[in-house]
Amino acid sequence: MKPTLLILAAGLGSRYGGFKQLDGIGPNGEIIMDYSINDALQAGFGKIVLIVQDHMIPLLAERYQFIRKKGISVEFAVQTKELDWNGVHYENAKPWGTAHAIWCAREKVKENFLLINADDFYGRNSFELAYQHLPKATNPCAIIYPILKTLSDNGTVNRAEVFVENGHMVSSIEREKISVDNGQISYIDEQGAAKPLKNDIYVSMNMFGFTTEIFNYIENDMTNYIEIWKGDNKTEYQLPNVVSEMIKKGLYSIDVMITDEEWLGITYKEDKELAMKKLNQLHVSGVYENLI
Repeated sequence: MKPTLLILAAGLGSRYGGFKQLDGIGPNGEIIMDYSINDALQAGFGKIVLIVQDHMIPLLAERYQFIRKKGISVEFAVQTKELDWNGVHYENAKPWGTAHAIWCAREKVKENFLLINADDFYGRNSFELAYQHLPKATNPCAIIYPILKTLSDNGTVNRAEVFVENGHMVSSIEREKISVDNGQISYIDEQGAAKPLKNDIYVSMNMFGFTTEIFNYIENDMTNYIEIWKGDNKTEYQLPNVVSEMIKKGLYSIDVMITDEEWLGITYKEDKELAMKKLNQLHVSGVYENLI
């Protein structure tokens, strides 16, 4: 069975100042998702599921109508700020986090799937690497990047540092507010102190190939997260932490694949100009033509 592409597109884009996942940055008005969907379909993926907010569905349904006309399913899962759990209704000030977002798509995805962010450009080879693994895989995979290829010149970023042994992910830890100063990479820890990071480490950009077992784990783990959230409403249910716990418990053995692609992202408004320039170069060189 062909794997599904699952796209995290419900983020608020608070640092960017708007819904960056819907911002046209390609020479013909392409949004970053257009490139990811194109690359995934070229690689062989058979279905698209987008995790969105309600108001985004009409726009994206119309945008990707041409894909449906080719006989490829495009479906939507909604992530809200409300959560009904064990008979109790909860509301959050912002989306609950990436692990919760995946759980919201559990009814839409019944096959192995590749998870990506809507606002990250991963490059075609990254999708090809994932597709080589997923169709018959019984274990997940992670496509990872050298950290130096994933930073912004215009502000701090959050990245999941990946620890690898013998080609498998040992764990991943979310590093927040990463910046570079005079060639030294650092992040801010929970106590607000700056901690150094090595320049040759690898990070996850939320490009994971999963089996549907991830849905069962999150379902069983949600109660634990809610208890943590009650103590600190700023706590998000983050996928890197869930993956690390599954590895520790021996539930997952994750194959690691290092991509040589050039990652692009627009965390801040100022990142947009550089992304537009690089994407235009890819069109000029013939890597991409009109995608919409």
